[in-house]
Amino acid sequence: MADVAAGPRRPSIDRIGRWVGGVALAASIAFLGDRLWRLDWSTLQPHVTWQFGAAMVGAPLLFAAADRALERGWAVTADPDGQIPRQELAGIYARGVLMKYLPGSIFQYVSRQVGGAKAGLAHKKLAQASLVEIGLHLVSSLSVAAGCLAFARLPIVAGFGAAALVGALLVMRRRLMTALAFQMIAFSLFAAAAALVGWAILPANAGLPHFAALFLLAWLAGFVVPVAPGGIGVREAALLALAGASLPAAAALAATLALRASSITGDLGYGLATLATGRRA
Repeated sequence: MADVAAGPRRPSIDRIGRWVGGVALAASIAFLGDRLWRLDWSTLQPHVTWQFGAAMVGAPLLFAAADRALERGWAVTADPDGQIPRQELAGIYARGVLMKYLPGSIFQYVSRQVGGAKAGLAHKKLAQASLVEIGLHLVSSLSVAAGCLAFARLPIVAGFGAAALVGALLVMRRRLMTALAFQMIAFSLFAAAAALVGWAILPANAGLPHFAALFLLAWLAGFVVPVAPGGIGVREAALLALAGASLPAAAALAATLALRASSITGDLGYGLATLATGRRA
């Protein structure tokens, strides 16, 4: 009798879970839209050129590609045995990317934990994957920032060295090394987005590799402050503080705001496109 009575409750719980997830996802998207709406676009007007237009198309694509690389790195550690279809894993990660903009900056990990467990992955394995990802964020962001500074002095050597390192990590075919390789690729794409925006906005004599390195350090500052959703506010303040002495104030502010708009657009585009693709599959 107890089993019969308990049976009908499961669909209700599932429906509640879907409604809660839908509300949280809608709130996350609304939060992203609110941040875009609040941007002071007038600060970018003096810098509106064809280069700026190209950068505002290319940089979000680079951020979206970086999200895809981070997704691959997470999947390697969360589901090393390939139990879950790749598209389903991508959807779990995409929801987390959208939810990282909710206040508290923990909902991306909560979302992955809940979504991964519902898909059949062990809570312990999911928690370990999140911890590994956090640790590799620290290593990869600092490593790529150092690589940007090296690129400013020896571009050919630094470029070939980075490519060789990522290739070697992938060839090892070890989960941790593969995850590290994808994270190195992701942060290199972050750096490329910063350099692209810098090329469009900053003075011609600005060191783009140096600016890219500063952006990665600012990204790290926003990441380690848990109260800032998506690093909003903290990242911008850190980048302005780091670059303020070497760049004109207006150009630095315009580049900082353009990078925030690009990163939000890239995250939103990646998240929605991945979820839409998953529904069609």
